[in-house]
Amino acid sequence: MNRYEIPENRFLNFYHFEVTTSTMDECENLIKSGVRSGIVLADSQTSGRGRNAKKWVSVANGNIYLSFFDVINEVSPINLIPQRCAVAAYSAVSQFVKNAEVKIKWPNDIFVGMKKVSGIIAKTMLFEGKRFYICGIGINVFPPEENGQKFVWEPTAVSEYCEVSTEEVLNALIKGADFAFSAGSAEIIDTYKHNINWMLERKIVFSQDLVHNEKGKIIGFSDDFSVVKIKTENGIEELSALSILSLN
Repeated sequence: MNRYEIPENRFLNFYHFEVTTSTMDECENLIKSGVRSGIVLADSQTSGRGRNAKKWVSVANGNIYLSFFDVINEVSPINLIPQRCAVAAYSAVSQFVKNAEVKIKWPNDIFVGMKKVSGIIAKTMLFEGKRFYICGIGINVFPPEENGQKFVWEPTAVSEYCEVSTEEVLNALIKGADFAFSAGSAEIIDTYKHNINWMLERKIVFSQDLVHNEKGKIIGFSDDFSVVKIKTENGIEELSALSILSLN
């Protein structure tokens, strides 16, 4: 198992597993054991989680499967958690990919061109009267092993655009998360908005139940970007959860 020297950061503790079910699971276990803040990295996952109950392919090939967690301050609660995760992953990927456009796909995937390089899942958890946020980020440093897996979006990897190591991307991601969860709301909104406005006026095919597909055009977002506004043949829909199947 590789040993990583990580930069100083706000999350206090670092846990590295050769294999686990899911780094999100490990965060929950650590919270229940009394740990208030930390980063969990795994070389592979047997049950990696994606958004909308999808599986995140997690073989041990040098790709990053990482989650981090922290207690939420009741006096000054943190906001924009999915957006902060997106900014963290965006800052890590864009540090290395210089010859192609890196952008955020709502709500928090990272694309290079129209290919997916990073996926994110975020949640909160209540334990013994305290609320925690848990964020999982997967980054393809190297091309993922598909093994018959069908992807909604064609995957890509940071290494397809430059020579890079797992440790370099890992450290950039940790620095990105440290920044994103320390920055003020206005700075996060500005960064997020700048890198997601490319989606406006795009034709979209989407599903709310993973069964029935709908078509429309993206016309805007809510002020905090928690809701996407889509013009369909039935009118304007304002949605906080959906699976985007295509954009044109």
